[in-house]
Amino acid sequence: MTGKKVLSVAEIARELELPESTVHYWKNRFAQHLPSVGRGRQKRFKPEAVEVFSTISRLLKEGHTARDVMDQLSQAYPLQADAMPQDGCVAPVQMSGAAMEPAMQMAATIGLEIAKSVSEGIRSVMAGGGEGGPEVAEVKQGLEEAATRITTTMEETAMLRSENEYLREKLKVMEAEMIRLRKDRREMEKYLLDKIKSVST
Repeated sequence: MTGKKVLSVAEIARELELPESTVHYWKNRFAQHLPSVGRGRQKRFKPEAVEVFSTISRLLKEGHTARDVMDQLSQAYPLQADAMPQDGCVAPVQMSGAAMEPAMQMAATIGLEIAKSVSEGIRSVMAGGGEGGPEVAEVKQGLEEAATRITTTMEETAMLRSENEYLREKLKVMEAEMIRLRKDRREMEKYLLDKIKSVST
């Protein structure tokens, strides 16, 4: 592997002997697992990204779907925080389906960690009894309200996850339909070519 600090798409394509267009597609499709710096045209990849690209190439050559590849990358490589939208620059509705799934996973993980920390704090304060007068009562009330909000948020997250699963199933159906339509088109083209040949001879 090259000793350079960061690599361009062209350099990665040369190193892995892949078409540059393929690496461009993968860098967008699997962005959340590719260690990189910069954005847009200035985006460059850290040397460890070569291993991720190589893994993607191997899995796809073995016949795995893009979704299978994403699942395996999720288990083998950490999510890259810099691949997620920052500072509210991109609204969730503008994110592609590919980016939405890992974003949901990351949000769910962060939410669970926050909920765990807050619930431990609530238990420790509640265990202290009623000592401390009105200030402690106010803190307890605030914590109870926060716990209620967290519960509501977790329920909303579960609902979003369910909707996401439904959309994923719809997408699978649409992908299967597209494959069928492509096959029908090829068969129609072949049929028309055969007809043209038979008429012209």
